[in-house]
Amino acid sequence: MDPIFLNGKKRQSKLGTLEDAAAMIKDGTQLAFGGLHSHNGPMALIRQIIRQGTKDLHLIANVSAGMPADILIGAECVDTVTVCYIGMEHLGFAPRFRKAAEEKKIRIIDGDEIYYVLGLKAGAVGMPFVPYPPGHEARDNPIYEKTYKRTIDPYTGKEIIVSPAIRPDVAILHVPRADIYGNVVHLGSVVADDLLAKASTHTIVTCDEIVTNDSIRADPHRTTIPGHYIDMVVHVPYGAHPLSCHGIYNHDEDHIKSYVKADITTYLDEYVYGVKGHFEYLEKFGIEHLMGLREQV
Repeated sequence: MDPIFLNGKKRQSKLGTLEDAAAMIKDGTQLAFGGLHSHNGPMALIRQIIRQGTKDLHLIANVSAGMPADILIGAECVDTVTVCYIGMEHLGFAPRFRKAAEEKKIRIIDGDEIYYVLGLKAGAVGMPFVPYPPGHEARDNPIYEKTYKRTIDPYTGKEIIVSPAIRPDVAILHVPRADIYGNVVHLGSVVADDLLAKASTHTIVTCDEIVTNDSIRADPHRTTIPGHYIDMVVHVPYGAHPLSCHGIYNHDEDHIKSYVKADITTYLDEYVYGVKGHFEYLEKFGIEHLMGLREQV
């Protein structure tokens, strides 16, 4: 399905399905995802991308990535990953990322937090690269990562370190609320979701709740990403599970622990390939368990 845009005569709904959204992610796409750690990741859409068999992705992992990156790597969807950190926080290493890195099955572009954040800012405003302030040469990354370059500051004549702008083909985000036109409301941390939407060629939002445009207009300061940055909106309750969606439900730590320990093939067979879609996935956990995650918020 082609991206949905506003036309000049009438505002159009941008509502789509998980299948529509995943179909925008082709083999070889440079794909970025939002959220942070175990929070606000677009997991339902990621499972659908795996289910449709997408390969050779260049994954732009968020500034501190966890299960979203690890499961895509474990499902052999990823060829290259731009990364600051991929891990499971207090639960230890991200096992599939670590294995793929050790076996050199993926190419790793190893930046740091500034590489990611400033790279997105450059991508958002059309700059070709990012200059770094003095002192950055003390980090290991510019020594070992070849995408850092050195050039001359035309104003001082001194050598400076630079890195490329980051311009993903597609960004995928999960948010608490959005209207059908793509106006987004976060109920917690935005992290770099807004930068991703601005820097990416296309942006897909999955959300727990669809709200009216009247409610968006009544409190415009709550809008964290305006709709003109969004190409598609997909209504997916619990679409971040087993991660959290700030302001709606907490992360499912017991399930994340089981994922870390599981054989990846067995896990994918049960929770991705072995279910027909998102709601059949949710049925595996049951309404009582899922509502219990809301009570922890």
